[in-house]
Amino acid sequence: MVRATLMNTFKRGLSNRAFPIALAVAGALALGACSAKHRGDESGIVQSGTIEEATIEQTARVLEVDKEARRLKVQTADGHVGTMDVGPEVRNFDQIDPGDTIRAILYQSAVFDVRVPDGSIPGVVAAAGADRAAEGDKPGAMGTRTITVSATITAIDRNPDMVTLRGPEGETRRIPVRNPAHLENVEVGDVLDITFTVALAIFVEETPAS
Repeated sequence: MVRATLMNTFKRGLSNRAFPIALAVAGALALGACSAKHRGDESGIVQSGTIEEATIEQTARVLEVDKEARRLKVQTADGHVGTMDVGPEVRNFDQIDPGDTIRAILYQSAVFDVRVPDGSIPGVVAAAGADRAAEGDKPGAMGTRTITVSATITAIDRNPDMVTLRGPEGETRRIPVRNPAHLENVEVGDVLDITFTVALAIFVEETPAS
């Protein structure tokens, strides 16, 4: 089912308190498109870029509505037919009608910044938010979660290009830098922040009258 598949993906993304530092850093320094800034920039950021960004969208058409059991029979775009149990937390269930379209959009991204240290202790910071449709509207909800993992650059080596980082729990990793441009303006002691974002929106659309 569309809702179950995307919700499971969303929950898996949110359940990871922190991604492995080595993999995250390798992605940031090897794959992401970067943008260098002057060290005097008032933001304190000397490098920034996107590691990965993706949006997945799925739809399903409502075939039947069992209002008493709060159950929907739906058909996905590829023709799969299944049922979907809708919990009491979903507002305005009675507004769903056969023929409506359920649309689910999952957005995921990973971005990085290298910044001048500001005295804060690198660690892991998480934030979340949620919203749902107003009373009387077609059902809909959106949830977002961001996790930022920080590591301190403790050494920069050349030929080959490598950096050593100290993670939030004091662990260290030596990581290859495939693109030397990512080290432009970067110095030992700078902090690498990697922010992962997951957002899921699920809403019901009324099928326009023909």
